[in-house]
Amino acid sequence: MWFHVLAADYDGTLATAGRIAPATVDALRRVRESGRRVVLVTGRQFADLLAVCPELDVFDLVVAENGAVLYDPRARKVDDLGPPPPAPFLTALEQSGVPFSTGRIIVSTVVPHEIAVLEAIKRLGLELQIVFNKEAVMVLPSAVSKATGLAEALRRLGMSRHNTVGVGDAENDHAFLQRTGFSVAVANAVPALAETADLVTREVNGAGVREFVVGPLLTNDFEEYRPHLLERTIELGTTDDGTPVTYPVLGSSFLITGASGSGKSTLTGVFVERLVREDYVICLLDPEGDYRTLAEHEGIVVLGSEAGTAAARAEEVERLLRHRSTSVAIDLSALDREEKVRATARFLVAVQRLRAETGAPHWVVIDEAHHLFPPGGSPAEESFDFDWRGVCLVTNEPEHVAPEVIGITRHVFSTSVEAVTRTLPLIDPAEARPPLAPGEALEIDVSAGAVPVVRRFRVARRETAHKRHVKKYATGKLPPERSFRFRGPANALNLIAHNLETFTMLANGVDPATWVHHLRNGDVARWLEQEIKDPELAEEVRALESNDDAEATRRAVLEAIARRYTPVASPEGRDSRSRFRGV
Repeated sequence: MWFHVLAADYDGTLATAGRIAPATVDALRRVRESGRRVVLVTGRQFADLLAVCPELDVFDLVVAENGAVLYDPRARKVDDLGPPPPAPFLTALEQSGVPFSTGRIIVSTVVPHEIAVLEAIKRLGLELQIVFNKEAVMVLPSAVSKATGLAEALRRLGMSRHNTVGVGDAENDHAFLQRTGFSVAVANAVPALAETADLVTREVNGAGVREFVVGPLLTNDFEEYRPHLLERTIELGTTDDGTPVTYPVLGSSFLITGASGSGKSTLTGVFVERLVREDYVICLLDPEGDYRTLAEHEGIVVLGSEAGTAAARAEEVERLLRHRSTSVAIDLSALDREEKVRATARFLVAVQRLRAETGAPHWVVIDEAHHLFPPGGSPAEESFDFDWRGVCLVTNEPEHVAPEVIGITRHVFSTSVEAVTRTLPLIDPAEARPPLAPGEALEIDVSAGAVPVVRRFRVARRETAHKRHVKKYATGKLPPERSFRFRGPANALNLIAHNLETFTMLANGVDPATWVHHLRNGDVARWLEQEIKDPELAEEVRALESNDDAEATRRAVLEAIARRYTPVASPEGRDSRSRFRGV
């Protein structure tokens, strides 16, 4: 189930002549009995609403006064979401002869008195706004609307706007309908609202609400409108002629693959960042710590998981996703492989339970999928729901992912040709010529039939910097044959760097001749490209090889490493020099 909330306007939508018909109330109760939530979103003054609508208990929450008041019918609790109208403003309206009434926050009048209202606001220098609802004129604090009121209601319910169906009929419903996952206008709606709605009912008012509630909402969760919903996409890049390459938010699960260092994490990061920018909720499982910098992005929390903490972390992740609609990246890099698999199983159970109740997280992104879902089964695979939509698998070893798991993907994005011509033979090598340039990828649609559809594109830029394999390359331990050795021009040294942290400390301490010797010979760039698997960093270092200034090039190389990896010893830190001298 994708749609978990129904948000409905009152007058002209649910209600006719100020009252909700018993049949419409019954339909709303059926919505709640299906496990969904129902929210009323109205411009009516709160006291007036209490007098005309005795059925408020059918709603989980009530947004009144055009977004300025929030009411919980079961707790009988009222919260004002804005300041009351200033006394000088009310006095000015009285002096101008404007007929008006006030609620807790809202000031209401009718056309054509909006001109006098606007003059009073301007004369007094107030930060107030005018909102129209057919002939009604509403005055509210700036930035208060049905959209902001609904957002607060959904926050308290732990629901996402993308899992919400909104229905209305008038001008003041534009704001909140545009912030829902599916918008409905009843047949009596103003033309401008009907033009922008996803669905216009045949019937008017409450009969129109009943029409789609007992039909597409409760029958099949708007499944017949899926082609329309698939038009909501995330842009991943562009082709050479500028055509956007997009993927549907409600599309099938897909795979991102490619050789190590070819840009998989960049493409994955673009997908995650752009989903979060549009308020979709993501859960990302990060076995290598590649996505720590996502913490710089508003709306994403990065959590570390240490041995023995998976159960507590799973509860924490569920609370964050449920109560804050916050996307979460879970860093599993501190765990060994077996612990990562067990922890993933716990997280998937919690996330699946939450998705069944709320529809979110909308996407689950699983990096290094070959570690977590090896052939032959694993606890993580046992916890995996193969009927899920919205799963993104990321791996440079798709052949080592359990066939049952890799089989759920109907779309593939590859950042290297070999990954989809040899490792996972999906296309003929001739279809992938010429070779991919840095920053390019292939889009392969394998759902269309026997012949995959292939498209080449340039991946969009990430908003947050990508720092690769924090534990593995920065502070882990490479085997001796892959380690860097500072020997010097006379082959008199044998200083071994097992990782980037050690390399940084040793590079800070070696004499200028030794540093220049290895830099100019291409040893540093070659090690970064072949053993650290970072061709972009290697290219940056190669650009410095002809420079004879030992200190300047040393500083530039170490600063480049520090930009891309964390944690690494400071390029100019005293601690790193003193640790070197103690080696």
